[in-house]
Amino acid sequence: MHIGNRLVIVKKLRTYIVMGLCLVAMSSFAQNLPPNQPKYDKKPVHFGFLLGVNYYDFHIQTIEDLSTVPGYYSVRSETAPGYTIGIIANLRLTDYLDLRFIPAFAATERTLIFDVIEPISEKRTEVTRDIQSSFIDFPFELKWKSQRINNYRLYVLGGAKYSYDVSSNEHVEDDRVFKIPHNDFSYEFGFGVDIYFEFFKFSPQIKGSWGFADLIVDDGTFYIKGINRLETRGIFLNFTFE
Repeated sequence: MHIGNRLVIVKKLRTYIVMGLCLVAMSSFAQNLPPNQPKYDKKPVHFGFLLGVNYYDFHIQTIEDLSTVPGYYSVRSETAPGYTIGIIANLRLTDYLDLRFIPAFAATERTLIFDVIEPISEKRTEVTRDIQSSFIDFPFELKWKSQRINNYRLYVLGGAKYSYDVSSNEHVEDDRVFKIPHNDFSYEFGFGVDIYFEFFKFSPQIKGSWGFADLIVDDGTFYIKGINRLETRGIFLNFTFE
């Protein structure tokens, strides 16, 4: 094994050991704290809000043989961080299961980079197309919760989401614009921890999103000829206050 790889593994092991010791210490400390809001989870319905950072990207499936499109070599994507704000409506189903509806607004920007022979200059270059999206999200999700340990409770999430992109250029007649449709659908999964404070519950969480709708708009332009299917991918760091 390369020495550099060994150093990386050692550093990661150190990080995991420190994190484990911190979790053990936190759990031991939590056992001795008086519980905040002990009857909070017995409420049939409660509300809150969400703030988050999103990283939307594309999953690109090119056509099987790009050589059939003269001057088209590859396409890739880049992403930039965006933000998400939403409102939480939580319905208690059982002691360990909730149904949640979280309508939200998410703003993001993605870039497609095409390695092609540019039709006008006839030179090989990288052509970029920036795609700005402003999503109105309508996700439904199930939240499976662990047993509460004093002021902490772990959970996992799973659900489906419909998104409407109000910034979509689907019907714009401009060959310089890469178009994606207004409507998108995706599955979402994540995990997090509920932290109970005296007057509210704070929950950091990480979620992943896998779109299953094809986002290709067949407008006849050169840049879509090498793409067979285009889907949304995303990862979100959210903070909820309930």
